[in-house]
Amino acid sequence: MLYLAMSCLQGRPMESAAADLVGFGEVGLQLTPGNAPTRNFLGWIERQGITHRAHHGFCTSAMRRRVWSTEADCLVPHHSVHPPETKHGLDDLWKRRAERGDYAGILMETMYPGYPLGDGDDLEWAMDAEIPLAVDVSHIHIQRTQNVLSEAVWKRLQAYPHIGELHLSANRGDADTHQPLTPESFGLPWVRERAQTGIPIVLECYMHRLSPAERQRQIELARP
Repeated sequence: MLYLAMSCLQGRPMESAAADLVGFGEVGLQLTPGNAPTRNFLGWIERQGITHRAHHGFCTSAMRRRVWSTEADCLVPHHSVHPPETKHGLDDLWKRRAERGDYAGILMETMYPGYPLGDGDDLEWAMDAEIPLAVDVSHIHIQRTQNVLSEAVWKRLQAYPHIGELHLSANRGDADTHQPLTPESFGLPWVRERAQTGIPIVLECYMHRLSPAERQRQIELARP
């Protein structure tokens, strides 16, 4: 199934952004941080019958909420999260806790330098430990462009059996800019093929300046 991230219209009020996104039909929503709260948003989601998955610091009462404690506790009951940034000094503790299964039921997103899971060594560790992953191909593109992920590890990741989500957007390889997809976007053919096995796809490109037709084209490109 295809999900549209609320971050596609980041900064907008939650209900307004969600209504615009699901207006394209036959899509779910990834509830992400960065949208202004609206009253009883989850109640509105339920009344509309919208399939949804919560991500990282999503919170109904604020733009975002804290995800990690100083002891590497995950503070949100979401489907997927980013690992704690390396600057917080939690890498070793987080890895030990991940290895012993403390984060069962939560997908850890592949990242880029500055985070755990941000290079090939960490991805190999995660696959050896059978950590469930949300693979963000725009982040993988940054790793490849910055020469911290080998072709061999990328191929291994493509065949990894413990992938629970596939995240899609585009960038130039230097920053996570959530640009719209093109047919040539890194990882797009693999995501569409891998999703044939039933793994959800999450489209995360910014749509604020796109026309309705251009938004529809993004959805068409992302569908498996």
